[in-house]
Order: sequence, then structure tokens, then C-alpha cells
Amino acid sequence: MAGVQLRTIRERLTRRSEALVQAVGVIFKNLYEKQIASRNNFLQDFETCCAAANDFIRMSEKCEEILSDLVGECNLSPEASEALDEQSAVLLGLYSSDAVFAAQKVHLYIFEPIEEAISEELFSEEWLNELTNNELALTLVRTLEDFMGDLEIFLDELMVGKTLDALVTGTVNFYIKTLLLKSGAHNSNKKGYWSDNRRALDRIRGDITTMKEYFQSLAPSYPSLGRMIESEFEVLDTVHELLAIAAEVSRSTDRDFVIFLQKRIKNLAITKLVVGDLWHLVKPQEEKAIYEMIESMEEEMAAVAPNDETAVDVALARQTVPGSRLDQELAKICDQNKRSRPGLKRSAMEQGEAVLSRWRQTFDNLVEEVRGEQ
Repeated sequence: MAGVQLRTIRERLTRRSEALVQAVGVIFKNLYEKQIASRNNFLQDFETCCAAANDFIRMSEKCEEILSDLVGECNLSPEASEALDEQSAVLLGLYSSDAVFAAQKVHLYIFEPIEEAISEELFSEEWLNELTNNELALTLVRTLEDFMGDLEIFLDELMVGKTLDALVTGTVNFYIKTLLLKSGAHNSNKKGYWSDNRRALDRIRGDITTMKEYFQSLAPSYPSLGRMIESEFEVLDTVHELLAIAAEVSRSTDRDFVIFLQKRIKNLAITKLVVGDLWHLVKPQEEKAIYEMIESMEEEMAAVAPNDETAVDVALARQTVPGSRLDQELAKICDQNKRSRPGLKRSAMEQGEAVLSRWRQTFDNLVEEVRGEQ
């Protein structure tokens, strides 16, 4: 339809007409506004997200093609050509960013069956004592493999790499969230969650290796994937090391790894709650002590990795793909965790509640977005 309008304009106006530039600008503006108003309507499930990503990237290509033809056919002044370039750049940027958003939102629908299949058993006694070959991690990987086959068929090749980036992040976030949910459901302050901490740490290390190796097998075909794998799985390695320190299996310094986690989360209150949950899994009787240690480190943590004061606003922005921010996902888990935390100072609890209250805006926003799509 835009093409018909543009052809009509070219036929009715002279090749040097300033009205030509204005008319094209009106069409681009209308396309921009229609995209903003309608884009979420297309993102309903796996198939529609793939289709929308393809459509958005092709709309970008089509607009660029039409603009190139227009400039080539018309004797526009340098000023008019510059105005057209500026108008088109905004629209092309919107189509491109929306294509990436749609491609990456696919990860939500991929992890729905994964969560349903393995989240209850993951970290259970059966996982610890019977599933000795990391079967649940393999289930996750095989599910990803099945969906990858579909992605390579349904999705534009350019967008498959963007989806893979989201799947790496989604895998790490899913594993950490499931682990912390187990901590929230464990109410003993004397006995750890697992009957054998060392064996549990071996299982976790095996799971991490299984998931990481799958993505590494795809990295040769997607050059930027390697950096994403190293960056995201470093968080899982940190979580594993903190658990090993708490269980006295590792002799590493807990302070170093707490600071590294703060560098990734960039929120003192959430970092403190997450580390406390990790200690609660393996040595709940020392959970109070770890809170005290972190409180003594707060100035150092704030100096090395200050809180990201813009995090909530960024998470509320449309460009943030749901489920892709670690800090947002951890805030959600901490908000759900209602167990009593021993020794946590009232000031720290109030600070944590204030932080979670601010993050709840992002949770509510996601709920409203889903309702709008439905």
C-alpha cells in the first residue's frame, strides 16, 4: 500500500518538487505510527513471533529499496535527499529493532515446555541420587535442539543468531531462578537442602557443562555467540563457586565472588538476598553470618559496582525483551520468597522491600502486556 502511494506521488509531482519530500515524510510517519500501535498484536506465540520477525525485517528492506529507487529516479537537492535519509532512518531503525525484539521474544515460548518438563525435578533428591548423567540438562538441550530445527526453517537467517543470544540468556536465567525457588521452599535453618552437598555441586557442574557445550557447538556458525556464552555462563560459574564456598568444598574467597555477582546484578539489596538464598541451600546455619559479611562490604561493593539506578526504567522500556534481564528475574524471585531470613537487619529488609517494590512495576507491566496481547 505504501508502494502504491509512493508511485502515485512520483507520477503526480515533479522530480524536484519539495512537496515530494513532504509527502514521502507523511507516508513514513504513518508507517511508523502504525508499527508502534500494532507490533505487539503479532507476538502471540512461537510461530507468530517468528513470522513477525521476518515481516519486520522485510518491511525494513522494502522501505530501503523504495527509498533508493525514489532517490535514483528524482533530481532532489542535497537538502531534500538529506531530509529523506533522516526520515527513513527512524522508520528503518524501528523495523530493525522490532524484528530483533520479536526474534528474541521467541525464547519465552521455548522455555514454557522446558519449565513444565523439568523444573519440579531439577535439584530434587532424584536429580541428586538417581539422574547421574545430567539427564534433566540433556532434556533441556534436546528441547532447544528441536526448536532450533524449527527456527532454521521458520526464521530469517539473520534473526536466528539474535534468537540464540536470547536462548543463552534464557538458559542461564532459568537455571538460576529454579535453584533460588528451591531455596525459597526450604524452611529449615539447621539442615541444608541436599543430603550431600558435594554431590549436588558435581551435578550442578555437570549441568552447566552440558548446557554450555551445546551452545558452543553452535558457535562456529554464529560468530558473536561465543562472547555471549562466556559472558552469561560466567554468572552460573559464580553461583556454583559461591555454593562451593558455603559448603566448604572450595577455598576461594567469598568476598571476591560476592563482588563479582554484584557487578552483574548491580543492586546491593538483591545481591545480598540472592547470596543469602545460596547459603541457605547448603549451610543455613551460617546464613546470618553471610548477611553480616555483606553488610560490612557494602561501601566496597558500592565503590566497585554501584547500583544501577536506571535499571527499572530500562526494564520498563519496550526494547527490553521479557525474561532477558537477570536483575529483573532475580528481583521477581526475591519478591516471591516469603521465608524468614535470620539475622537480616531491619534497615536491610526495608531497603530490600523498597527495591522490590520498585521492580514490581516491571512485573505488573509484563502482566498488562500479556493481557493486551491476549
